[in-house]
Amino acid sequence: MSVIETVRYRLKDGATQKDALAAWEESQSFARAQNGFLGRKLAVTAEGDFLDHVEWASIEDAKSAAANFDPSKFPELLGLMKVLDESSMTMTHYEVLGEATA
Repeated sequence: MSVIETVRYRLKDGATQKDALAAWEESQSFARAQNGFLGRKLAVTAEGDFLDHVEWASIEDAKSAAANFDPSKFPELLGLMKVLDESSMTMTHYEVLGEATA
């Protein structure tokens, strides 16, 4: 089964929700180029906590993408690094056990 990756974070001081969405959209080309990429969503709470929800074909694909996350090699990631407060970031991987669609 697939793997869901959640990356939770807050923004750096001065960064706006609009900045975060633009940086996330810019980083889509990186995500789409990674092996096993299935889909991605961005969500935010009223309090400003962000959740980047990514689905991968396998845990190996998720870990490989995380290892490849290097803004010096992939400039489309630079915007994320400008807005994302790295000290608040947590990444978790979940193996999908069940799935339902509308």
